[in-house]
Amino acid sequence: MKILALHASPRLHGNSAQLLNTLLEEARGLGATTNSYTLNTLQIKGCQACYTCRKPGKEKQCAVKDDMQPILAELFAADAVVLATPVYMWQMTAQAKLFIDRLMPALKPDYTSWLDGQRMLVLYTQGQPDVTYFASYFKYANKMLGFLGFRTMEPLVFGGLGEPNDVQRQPQLFERVRQAAAELVRNG
Repeated sequence: MKILALHASPRLHGNSAQLLNTLLEEARGLGATTNSYTLNTLQIKGCQACYTCRKPGKEKQCAVKDDMQPILAELFAADAVVLATPVYMWQMTAQAKLFIDRLMPALKPDYTSWLDGQRMLVLYTQGQPDVTYFASYFKYANKMLGFLGFRTMEPLVFGGLGEPNDVQRQPQLFERVRQAAAELVRNG
């Protein structure tokens, strides 16, 4: 099983990164191969609405030549994708949204998907302790990812994580991501 992981926080070693790394370590221990990208360290431009990806012979390709190219290639080859993002202003970070906006090559001209049923797990961290507070957004995001062709999993939402190492005070959260990794590998 191949897992593509995308870390969408500007904090390189914050709560999202720590939880994502634990999930990936567990998945590798269960036999998965993983590759991860920290989106904030990459040069990724927004979609230019050129629709090159919709032209015959250009399927699954993007005309914008930047750091999104290898991610797109790995996306189509992956069995599962894990996106880890803090909640900023009621939604995923700008880094995560930029990645999603660049997924137009995942759609055929008739807006069905080129994806082959890849699983998608989104891991959200938030300062808000109430993990149901942004539930309407999480539901919306899963519908959007489903439209793109992913088989979405129930998102993992971790609250009370405002400071970079707050997750260290909640060791049970690491067990939750280990369990999610096992489910992903088993059912992916």
